[in-house]
Amino acid sequence: MDHRSRRVQGNTYTEDQIKRVLVGSGITIESEVGSDFIIFCPYHNNSRTPAGEVSKESGLFFCFGCQQTSELQELIMKTTGRSYFESIRFIKSKEKETNIEDLVNKKLYKPKEFIQYDELLIKRLNNQALESPRALRYFEGRKITKQSIEKFNLGFSEKQDMVTIPVQSPEGMTIGFVARTIEGKEFKNTPGLPKSKILFNLHRVKQSKRVYIVESSFDAIRIDQVGFPAVATLGANVSNSQIELLKKYFNEICIVSDNDDAGNTMAQKLIDKIGSRAFSIKLDSKYKDIGDMLDSDIIKLLDNSYNDIFDKLFSN
Repeated sequence: MDHRSRRVQGNTYTEDQIKRVLVGSGITIESEVGSDFIIFCPYHNNSRTPAGEVSKESGLFFCFGCQQTSELQELIMKTTGRSYFESIRFIKSKEKETNIEDLVNKKLYKPKEFIQYDELLIKRLNNQALESPRALRYFEGRKITKQSIEKFNLGFSEKQDMVTIPVQSPEGMTIGFVARTIEGKEFKNTPGLPKSKILFNLHRVKQSKRVYIVESSFDAIRIDQVGFPAVATLGANVSNSQIELLKKYFNEICIVSDNDDAGNTMAQKLIDKIGSRAFSIKLDSKYKDIGDMLDSDIIKLLDNSYNDIFDKLFSN
C-alpha cells in the first residue's frame, strides 16, 4: 500500500501534540516540510540522512529509505521501549502542555533550515551513473555531457531506475536530491527538500552579475555547458523566497521559461516582482523548453539576448 493512502487510516492528533510526543520521546525533529516532521528512521541503521517523515495530522510514519510505515504509537514503542498501552497513555498525556518539561522543550525546539546529505552517498550515485550504460544513454539523450555528469554529480539508482540530481543550498551544502525515472516522467524529491527556498546551481554562479533562470535543473545544466550562468526554480511555481535570492545576488535576470502557459505565468510573475532588472527571452514555438535545442542554437539565442537587453535599457 502506498504510504500516502495509508495516512487517512491514522488517528487524528493536533500538530502540537505530535511535536510534544516526538520531542518527549527523545526523537529529534530535523526539519519540517509542509504537513510532515522529518526525522531519522529508527527502523534501519542510517545515521547520515533523515529519511523518515511523520504526518502532522495523523502521526503516521513513513521511511523513504526502508519503506517502513507505522502508527504513532508503534513509532513510540520502537524508540522508547514502551508497551503498546504505555505508548497510548503517553500520547494521550501530550494533548496539552502539562509540565515544565513540555514548556522547556517547546522553547528549545527549533527546526533546522536545511538537512545536509552525506558526500559519500553523492559520490556513490555519481559513480553508478558513470558506470551504467543505461544511465549514460539517458543523459546522452538529454544532451548532457560526461563532463556535466561529473561536475554536477549527477547520479543513478539502479534499484529505483532513476537518475538523481543533487541540490545545494546557496552556500553549497548538499541538502537533497531531485530524481526522475528513466522510463516515463515520474519525479521524486528527498524528504525535507525545501525547493521554495533555494535555486538550483546558485552556489556556483552567485558571483555573476547576470543569470539565466529556467524551470528544470537539466535546462540549467544545458546552459552551463555552453558557458552561461544559470539557475533553476525546479518548477514553474516560483516562490517569493526564490525571487528574493535573485534580487539579492544578480543585477540582470534573464528568464528562459518553458513554452507553455505555466512558463508564461512564471515569467510574468518574475517581471512584476523584480521590475526592470528582469528580462524574458522567448523561445521559438517549435521548442517546448531550452532542453530541446542544440548547443549551437542555445548559444545563438543567449548571445542575441545581450542586444535585446541593451535595446530595452535605452528604450525609454
